[in-house]
Amino acid sequence: MRNLGLDVLRFIAVLLVLGRHMDLTELTGEFVLLRAWYRGGWVGVDLFFVLSGFLVAGLLFKEHKRHGSINIQRFLIRRGFKIYPAFYILILTTVIVKVIYNQTIPLTSLLAELFFVQNYVGGLWKHTWSLAVEEHFYLGIALLTYILMRRNAKDPFSIIPVVWIFVALSCFFLRLATMWIVEDFSHRWYSLVTHIRIDSLMFGVLIAYVWYYHNLKVRIEQITSTWLILLGITFLLPAFIFPIELFKWVSVIGVISFYIGSGFLLLASIRIETSKNKLLLFVGTLGSASYSIYLWHMIVNAWGTVLFTSLTGLESFWVYLCVYLSGSFAVGYVMNKLIEWPTLKIRDRLFPPSLAYQTAQSTKPSTPSYVSQSSDNTTN
Repeated sequence: MRNLGLDVLRFIAVLLVLGRHMDLTELTGEFVLLRAWYRGGWVGVDLFFVLSGFLVAGLLFKEHKRHGSINIQRFLIRRGFKIYPAFYILILTTVIVKVIYNQTIPLTSLLAELFFVQNYVGGLWKHTWSLAVEEHFYLGIALLTYILMRRNAKDPFSIIPVVWIFVALSCFFLRLATMWIVEDFSHRWYSLVTHIRIDSLMFGVLIAYVWYYHNLKVRIEQITSTWLILLGITFLLPAFIFPIELFKWVSVIGVISFYIGSGFLLLASIRIETSKNKLLLFVGTLGSASYSIYLWHMIVNAWGTVLFTSLTGLESFWVYLCVYLSGSFAVGYVMNKLIEWPTLKIRDRLFPPSLAYQTAQSTKPSTPSYVSQSSDNTTN
C-alpha cells in the first residue's frame, strides 16, 4: 500500500534533480525560472535523503514495535533487492554502450560504481554519488540498530535524538573543516561525500522516531498543511537564489536549512494518503518510479537527446528540453516496470518484511495502489 503524498514528493524531488542536470549552454535570454531551477535543483537530493531516512527507519521501528525484535539480515537483503538490480543494469548498459562506441572505461571509475564509493573516487556518472551515500546509510543504520538492540532490546531507539545531535554536529564541523582545508570549491568535497551529507538522512530518522514513538502525527495536527508547505519552501529557497559554486556557506550551513525544509514538506505530503484528483494520481504514479527515473535520466540527457537530434534533425534548446524531460520520465517509468517491480515482487515473496505482511499481501499490484487506511510504503 502506497501513500500518494509521498509519491508526489518523490516526483517533486526527481523533477528538481532533472532541472539541476539541464544543459543550459544553448539557452539565450534570462529565463529566470529556468536558471533558478538549475541553480537550486540539487536540493531534490535532500528531499530524497530525508524521505529515505524517514521510510527506512520507519521500517525498522515498525518491525520492532510489532515483534519486539528486528531481523537486520533480512532488512539488508531487502535493501539490496531494491537498489542493486536496477543500478547494476544501468552500469551494465553504460559499459556496453561505451564498448560499442570504443569509449574509454576508466577501471577506477567502474570499480567505484560497483562498490558504491563513487562519491569519493568519482564514477562513470555524476549523479550516482547519492546512491553511495544511501548505501553507506543503510549499512550504518543496520550497524547502529544492531548495537542499540544489544544495548537495550526492549527500548533500543530512545537514544536516537542523542545520535542525531552527534551526527548533525559532526557533519557540520566536518563541512567547516572541508571549507578550511579545500580552499577552492569542489563539488565532490563540498557536497557529495558521505561524511558531510549523511545528516540529511539522519534527520529523516529523527522525524521517524518522533513520528512512531512520540505521536508526531497528532502533535502537529494543529499546523495546517499550507503552513508546513510554506515553511518547507522558505527553508529551501536559498538554494535557488545563491549558487553553491559561488557561496561556500550554502554547502556548510545551507544544507541544514534544506533538510529542515525537506522535513516540513515530508510532514505535509504524508497527509495526502489518497485522492480522486486525476492529475495528482498521475504525478504520484510517476513519483512511484522516481528511483528508475533518477537512474536513467542522465543516459537520456547525454545519449538520448543526441540520438533524437541525429534522427530528426531538430535542433534547439526547447526541443532538447522537451526530449530530456519527457524522455527521462518515459524511460524511467518503463525501466521501473521492467526491472524494479518484478524484482520487488520476487523480494517480497522470498523475504517478506514480516509474517503478518506475508499473510496479508500474498500478491502485489503492478501499479501504485493509493489507499486511505495506511501511510506506509511497502515497496520502499
